[in-house]
Order: sequence, then C-alpha cells, then structure tokens
Amino acid sequence: MKPWQTLESKTLVDDQWLKFTADRCRLPGGQAIEPYYVVHERDWVIVFAQADDGQILVVRQFRYGAKTVCVELPAGVIDPEETPIAAAQRELLEETGHTANRWRFVGRMYANAARMSNSAHFFLAQGLDRVADQDLDESETIEFEFVSLADLHQMIEDNEFSQAVQAAAFYRCLRVLAGPAC
Repeated sequence: MKPWQTLESKTLVDDQWLKFTADRCRLPGGQAIEPYYVVHERDWVIVFAQADDGQILVVRQFRYGAKTVCVELPAGVIDPEETPIAAAQRELLEETGHTANRWRFVGRMYANAARMSNSAHFFLAQGLDRVADQDLDESETIEFEFVSLADLHQMIEDNEFSQAVQAAAFYRCLRVLAGPAC
C-alpha cells in the first residue's frame, strides 16, 4: 500500500503541549485532501504496576476533555531527551510514590493513527515499593489505590476505566502475564 504524500503542512498551534497542523495531501490515486488536520504530541507511557499479591495500582483523576473522573494506570508524556523506560519510572514515582524492582517493555501502539502522530509505550512493573509521597504537577490531582484484577475488569465494564489506549495497555500486559499459551 502506498502512503499519502504531504504537499504542504501549515502549523496552526505549536506550544509546550501539542502541535496542530493543517496538511495538504495527495492520495496514491491522485486525489487531493485539504485540509487534513493532524495533532502532534509527545509519545506517552502507560505503566501496569502489579503488587506482589497480584493487585494492580490504579490512579483516579479528572479529565477535562471528557469532563469526567477516570480510573487509569499511571501514565504520562515522555519528556524531551528522556527514554520511554525512564519516563515510565518517573511517572510511577510522581503519581504514586512507588518504584518497581522489575520492568518489562510490553509494546507500543498508536493512540489514534488517523489524526495523531504519537504512540503509547506500555510497561509492566513488578516488585513495588512505596518510597515517597506523590510529586504531582500543578494541574494534577491524583488519587491512587490497589485493586484486584476482577475489580479492574468490572471498572472497564462500568466505564470507569474508560480510555481506549489505557484498556489496550491493560490487556496487552495481561497477555504477557498469562504467558505464551494465551
């Protein structure tokens, strides 16, 4: 399959959070699309943090875009010059005060490949230790708790754990935990 050709890209917004462009594109069949809007954000990390007793560490926070409180796995953006694993370790510590002794990269998926250029990197963190208080950004109010896998499945069914990329990270990590027979 041939990719689209970008003929021109006009930046509409470019700040610390995102870049938003209006592109003029040519499809492989010759048709033109204008404008085609693209959101460019930094890549994210999502951490499936599992305690020794099997419980999963989740966070709750208000999400302005959807105007709702979401249950999520600890997550955040990768800072410039930061590796995905370093961002995952930083986000887990900042949001929950926990570190992990064992880390495993589980995969990477696009958040929304149709309109967004970034992807999310998924990590499994085990051997948790609470070593600090939360160190939240000015715009964050985050509560955290440990929940069972059964409770987290129910939160998905009840739409409390409702972000698609978060659910993808959850299920990708469960598959890794289940082993190759899954």
